[in-house]
Amino acid sequence: MTEPTPSKVVELVIGLDQNFNFMNFLHPDRPTRLSLDLSERCELVFTLSDQLINAGWKFQSRPIEFARDYGINFSSFVWVPHSIDGGDPDNRSRFKVIYEDQRMGEYTYSLFMQDNHGQKIDLDPDISNGAGRVP
Repeated sequence: MTEPTPSKVVELVIGLDQNFNFMNFLHPDRPTRLSLDLSERCELVFTLSDQLINAGWKFQSRPIEFARDYGINFSSFVWVPHSIDGGDPDNRSRFKVIYEDQRMGEYTYSLFMQDNHGQKIDLDPDISNGAGRVP
């Protein structure tokens, strides 16, 4: 990493809409599709929505994986306390990753969650940082 902490923070609050689509509930009254602004070095903060936490969801012990990155653009994850559930970082409802902006391209990341029954749920959205999709 080139600097200890980036000044830009990109937040993603993972929740389910009424059609059971995973959306970003950063603004609960206006959920948006899952997308990340990777235009510069930043801290990515992933949080489960209040709705999912209250339903007993949490991230798996390894909450995220980036395909074909090899540690160039994305750091390892770090658990972060979340106020809704007492601020205990071991509750696995919030974590962060540093994005270094060292290589342009399109990446697939996998979020690993589990519901209150222990059923594992994987989510694999694509993200791009300038290269765009090639038809």
